[in-house]
Amino acid sequence: MKKITINLTDDNYDIYIGDCLSNLNKFIKLSDNLLIITDENVKRLYLDKLVKKINNYQVFIMGNKPENNKNLLTYEACVKFALDNYFDRHLTVLAFGGGAVTDFAGFFASTYKRGVKLINIPTTLLAHDSAVGGKTALNVGTLKNVIGTFYQPQAVLYHLPLLRTLPYNEVLSGFGEIIKHDLLADGYLLNEVFSAYNSLDKLLFDDEVLEEIIYRAILVKKLYVEMDVYDELGRRQYLNLGHTLGHALEITTGLTHGEAISFGICFALFLSDNHYYKTLSQTLIKWGYFRNIVLNNGEILARIKNDKKNHTDKLVFIGLKSFGNPEVIYLSVTEFKERLKAFQEYFYEITR
Repeated sequence: MKKITINLTDDNYDIYIGDCLSNLNKFIKLSDNLLIITDENVKRLYLDKLVKKINNYQVFIMGNKPENNKNLLTYEACVKFALDNYFDRHLTVLAFGGGAVTDFAGFFASTYKRGVKLINIPTTLLAHDSAVGGKTALNVGTLKNVIGTFYQPQAVLYHLPLLRTLPYNEVLSGFGEIIKHDLLADGYLLNEVFSAYNSLDKLLFDDEVLEEIIYRAILVKKLYVEMDVYDELGRRQYLNLGHTLGHALEITTGLTHGEAISFGICFALFLSDNHYYKTLSQTLIKWGYFRNIVLNNGEILARIKNDKKNHTDKLVFIGLKSFGNPEVIYLSVTEFKERLKAFQEYFYEITR
C-alpha cells in the first residue's frame, strides 16, 4: 500500500492506494452518521464489502448512469433524503463510486448544512483524478461541470481490488486521464510501462504495477493542486489538457470521459506542433480507442463556445510542447475550425 499526502495551506489529507479499505475506521467513529452516495452498479457489486466496515449508515443511489444524474434535480433529492433522515452537521459523506459520483457527492458535502465531512472511496480508474484535488461539480442540461465548489475530502481510500470488474471501455476511460498525467510529467508510463501491453485491462490484475501507475498519476495531480489550489494562478488549468475538445466530444459522440479526453489530448498535441500526437494516436487506436467515432463539427463548436476556460472572444486550449511542458493556446472560432479539420484529415487517414 502506498500513501500520498496533499499539503494545502489550510488543511492536509492523505490518499491511500492499494488494499486499504480497512483504513476507513481511522476517519470515522462508531457513533458517526454516514451517508453513502453511490450508483446502482457499485451498490450491486461492492456495497456489501463497504457496509461490513461501518455502522449507522444510509445509502443514496444516483441511478444506473450517474453522469446523467449529476444535476440539480438529483442534488435536491439528496438534500431531501438527508433531511428526512435528520442528518446534522456532524454527518460524514462517503463518495463510493466513479468520477460522477465523486463530483456529485463532493458538491453535496460542501453545501449540506454549509459543509460536512467527506471521504472519497473511488471504484474506477477514472476517479483517481476526480477524487483528488477538491473540485466538485454538477452538470446543467448537456453542459458539464458548470456548477461546482472547491472542497477537500478528509481522506481518499483507493482500494484497488474494486477495479477488477471494470468493463474494458471504463478501463480505457480511466487510462485516458492517467495518460494525461503522464504527459504532464516525464512520459515514463507511456514509454516504459504501457508499451509492453497490447490490452490495458491486463494491468488491473498486476497489483504491483497498477499501484505504481496510480501512485505516479496522483503525484502529478498533487503537484499541480498544491501549486494552485483554487485554480487562480494559471497553473492548475494545465490539468485541463485535452478537456476543451474532450468535454464537447463526450456530449456529442457518447464517448466515455477518458476516451473523449484522449482524443482531445491528441488534438492538443497537434495544436502545439508536437509530433508525438502521431505516436500517441496510433498507440491509442491499437489499444481500442476511437472505434466508430463520428464527429459533428457544428455540434462540437457549439459546446466549446460554452467552455468555462474561454476568454473574451477566444477559445482556450491547453497544449503540450513536450513532456512536462504545457502551454495555453488561444484560438479564434475560425482558427479552431481550420485546425480541427486538418487534424480530422490526419485521423481519418490512419483509421481507414
